[in-house]
Amino acid sequence: MLRSLDPLPDEALSGYLLRLSHRLRITPATLVKRTGLGIDTTADSKVYRISMHYLFALEPECEEPFARATRLSPAEVQGLLLAPLGRRYGPLNPRFLKSAEPSRVIRNNSWVLSEKVRYCPQCLAGDGSEIEALHGGAWRRLWRLPVTFACVRHRQLLRDRCPDCGGLVHAGDAKSMLARLNDDALHPTQCRSTPSSTAKDRSVRPACGADLTAAEGGELRSLSPQTRRTIYTTQERLTSLLADDGPEQIGSVGWAVPVAQYFMDLKAVTSLIFMTWPEARPHAATPTLAQALDAEAQRRHEDFAQQRAAGKRGPAARAYVVPSADPLAAAAVFEMADRFLRSSDENAASALLGPLAEEARYAHQPVSYTIRRAQGTSIPLQIVLLTHRRNARSGENVTTLIERNEGLARWPTSQNRLAK
Repeated sequence: MLRSLDPLPDEALSGYLLRLSHRLRITPATLVKRTGLGIDTTADSKVYRISMHYLFALEPECEEPFARATRLSPAEVQGLLLAPLGRRYGPLNPRFLKSAEPSRVIRNNSWVLSEKVRYCPQCLAGDGSEIEALHGGAWRRLWRLPVTFACVRHRQLLRDRCPDCGGLVHAGDAKSMLARLNDDALHPTQCRSTPSSTAKDRSVRPACGADLTAAEGGELRSLSPQTRRTIYTTQERLTSLLADDGPEQIGSVGWAVPVAQYFMDLKAVTSLIFMTWPEARPHAATPTLAQALDAEAQRRHEDFAQQRAAGKRGPAARAYVVPSADPLAAAAVFEMADRFLRSSDENAASALLGPLAEEARYAHQPVSYTIRRAQGTSIPLQIVLLTHRRNARSGENVTTLIERNEGLARWPTSQNRLAK
């Protein structure tokens, strides 16, 4: 029987496994094998992989043995997983996705950070308690969401790469949740990336091993007070929506929608901003954030052109749908998209989003339609994005179109006009 270790607030399963194995002085591979989570990939039954979809949920035949071995309650086990966040975060909610299968929720879902987990060095250093001084602070679940780009507590942008080797700190072979499962020399707060070398056998190459708690946070000192304030205010707002005690519904283009669906609307609007940039540039909160989006959009436009030239429609659309890996650009686009969605009513939202919808049609009609009609988005937003041109010609009020629903498929959600 394993000795227990209490999960930290908002701790992800990956971090818990690292801290518990470190406390027990065994390899993560030994721990996941004893708890029934490991996948044997060699004849000698060595564990080299732990399925990425375990980040999201554990099957009943895995969850019970894991809880028994770690002496955790069912609620504590659920608290380590991403699935419960789906109640508030649409890209993790099977209700708004094509499949409810755990592996498919994680696979090819760029709005969940599986390999590119972010971190705050100071949070990893711990809170000063004895247990965190020994094994490090929590690798937080919210760091797995692209809408988490800054640590408000420590006033810094999050990192996703090692400052020494530049690698992804937890990425492993064969799409494993954790790298180097058989390495017993690494602390939970050390980089698990394997830098390239001349050695052919990756298993014998040393890990980077850099102390991630010693890394400096994203550089903010050179930014203006207004830009820093915008970053933190945006992060605080998005984090509050994900909190257990957050609101059940929130306004989106003047209509009340479930918070989970709001994040689907946010995803669609950010994609539209990237696709049509610099159309929305005058709406950037600060010049610095506009410049961050200039560089981000330029890279995306080039990627889109390359994919389109290769005749790959699906991958071409991903050039604009994938969230930004740069935390500064993420802050910039989420702030703008959130501000558009918080318009006083659908007609005010149409004045802001309509020009983007028109520009997207002009740039590439099929891809623009995919974004404007994205699965899981609210009916009011879809109508604002799909009917702007006709509404402008006819003079018909957007409110009337929404109330008539225009034949759009109804989502099983309550969408009511917000009180003026």
